[in-house]
Amino acid sequence: MKNLKIVALALAFLPMTSFAQQASFQIKGSAPKAFNGKKVYLDYIRDGFPASDSSAIVDGRFSFKGTVEEPSYSRMVFDQDSKGKLVAQNIGDRLYFYLGNETYNMTIKDSLRTAAIKGSPLHNAYVAYLNEIGGGFMDIIDAGNKAFAAVKQDAPDASEQYKAIHERFEARFEARRVKELAFAAKNPNSIFAVDALIDAANKRKLSEIEPLFLKLSKEVRQMTNARQLEARFLAERSVKIGNKAPDFSQPDTEGKMIKVSDFKGQYVLIDFWASWCSPCRAENPNLLKAYNKYKSKGLEVLAVSLDDTKGKNAWLKAIKDDGLPWIHVADLKGWSNEAAVLYGVRAVPQNYLVDPKGNIVAINIKGELLHQELAKIFGN
Repeated sequence: MKNLKIVALALAFLPMTSFAQQASFQIKGSAPKAFNGKKVYLDYIRDGFPASDSSAIVDGRFSFKGTVEEPSYSRMVFDQDSKGKLVAQNIGDRLYFYLGNETYNMTIKDSLRTAAIKGSPLHNAYVAYLNEIGGGFMDIIDAGNKAFAAVKQDAPDASEQYKAIHERFEARFEARRVKELAFAAKNPNSIFAVDALIDAANKRKLSEIEPLFLKLSKEVRQMTNARQLEARFLAERSVKIGNKAPDFSQPDTEGKMIKVSDFKGQYVLIDFWASWCSPCRAENPNLLKAYNKYKSKGLEVLAVSLDDTKGKNAWLKAIKDDGLPWIHVADLKGWSNEAAVLYGVRAVPQNYLVDPKGNIVAINIKGELLHQELAKIFGN
């Protein structure tokens, strides 16, 4: 057993090329026949876009096959209760893992979360990595939610219990971030070093993360998520009031390519949003009021959606339902939207007001602030 642990830890430090052993991935699963007819879902990244697949359990077997360009963080969902994927992926039986072009032999006894997985060096390496940093992110989230749910809402000290739970789990996450930074520093050739830095960057200053990133191997820094993190460093330095707005081009709802530079000579509000984003939808009537008031004076809105390919219809429906007459674009890559990555967008709604010369003059103007800033430019 000790030797197996040593091998697993060694695998965690191997570069990306160590896992490119076959042309496609194969997942061969088995489960008790009592689960026959139940569905298993797989979400992963293919050719830079979100991809999904499903497999029904037949005679105690299920399977998936496909190809990925590089190892990437993926999710499998087991709908044990036949309540549908949406319910299962939020509160049901889930497995978060790294998917590469390897063979995965999965054996489910009672839960996908605790399934035995053999045949994949990549998976062994990922498990070793998680053990080193203090566990999986979603596992900690689920444990926290379980602790919160166990508190009786009518308990006289319920608020104190909630606060104590929050502090306990935040301390756990902070300890995990410290270990992530240490892992990245010690293992510049590991594909998981990038994930470690990305997670740590959600709470730490990017100026603390960038020096560690620059020490990663050239090969690791060429991975998609590494390039996205690098774009955040650049965005923090360049996407500021007074600087030129980075140009990008994306298709509108009819497939026509639209660029920021197309709006040179007028004010344009670049608005990052998504159909599934409640705060975005709540802000839309306010933005519509401003648009109707200042459109004739030279204001345009370029809305960039962070919906993905699966959410295309929801995106188009939201535009219609909310009555949004301005220009809408999306590359349908979700959070990997290339414009969002370019601007370092980590939350929505978020917007940037660009003047006729192409310079950023305001950032994140929403609510009453939006009207105040526009009134300064166009008058009341």
